[in-house]
Amino acid sequence: MEQKGGRTLALAIAILLSIITIGTVGYIQLEDFTFTEAIYMTVITIGTVGFKEVRPLSTEGMWFTITLIIISIGFFAYAATFLAKYFSEQILSRYSNKKIMEKKIAKMQNHVIVVGYGRNGSQAVEELLAHNIPVVVIENRPKVIEYIQQNPKIAYVDGDATLDITLQKAGVDKAKALITALANDADNLFVVITAREMNPKLKIISRASAVTNDKKLKLAGADNVILPDKVGGQKMAKLVIQPDILEFVENIMLKRTGNISLFEISCRKILKVGAKSLDELQIREKTGVNVIGVRNPFGEYILNPEPNHILTHDSLLFVLGTTEQVEKLKDLIS
Repeated sequence: MEQKGGRTLALAIAILLSIITIGTVGYIQLEDFTFTEAIYMTVITIGTVGFKEVRPLSTEGMWFTITLIIISIGFFAYAATFLAKYFSEQILSRYSNKKIMEKKIAKMQNHVIVVGYGRNGSQAVEELLAHNIPVVVIENRPKVIEYIQQNPKIAYVDGDATLDITLQKAGVDKAKALITALANDADNLFVVITAREMNPKLKIISRASAVTNDKKLKLAGADNVILPDKVGGQKMAKLVIQPDILEFVENIMLKRTGNISLFEISCRKILKVGAKSLDELQIREKTGVNVIGVRNPFGEYILNPEPNHILTHDSLLFVLGTTEQVEKLKDLIS
């Protein structure tokens, strides 16, 4: 539908330009008009506005004008009508889409806001959507927005993320996390400060280009700071030192629904009657998942915990299993 409209628009514009070109060349050749005089005469003729001629026309010029009017009147009317219709529909369509998107975002809760749909931002969005986590992208580059619009799963806000109003439109007060992946560290810093002020409970993850800006972003309110260049360098070194281990870990981390993957499970709903040990819960026997790590209430990470390790509602489990097995675990500890 859009391709057809685009072809018709191109045809309408081509017709208008052709008529104007023919008229301009004709008046220059027949009446020795200047380019400005010729194009002016052409426009007032095909537009039938009734202005006076630039100067008296010769007999050939009169016949040429009559012919130009007869030929152009139908084509000009068609082209002008289509152009008016096309642009009015475009304006109405954009207004309608904007309202639909605003209503969609207004209904969202516990979503993730991704600022900047560049290389890092688009990868983050892809991963979040793969885990069925609702996403709102903030972007202000027209060509990028056109690309985002091709994916109906992505809600977006067209605007500057450093402004309060833009973050409000993205539902920052109801979001559970914000990822700012802008290319400029100063912009990321401003987004972090603004978002933290608007939602103190928001989990904020920021991209940084310079290592020296890590501490600044955390002081501004970022919970985590990722340096893509540093991570990339470490990965390349690991591929030399321990290639199989890295590929094994990535294989686990990047597996999605339907495959064994690594999950983190909160124990906030666990043990309504008190603490229990891993052995008492019989997680492996009842669900099939493997507990490979625990974060205790003090923030310490324990790998391969002992069966007698006690869990509380502040503990966090790291398990390997399928989506179905993890759901069984959630039912077990809730």
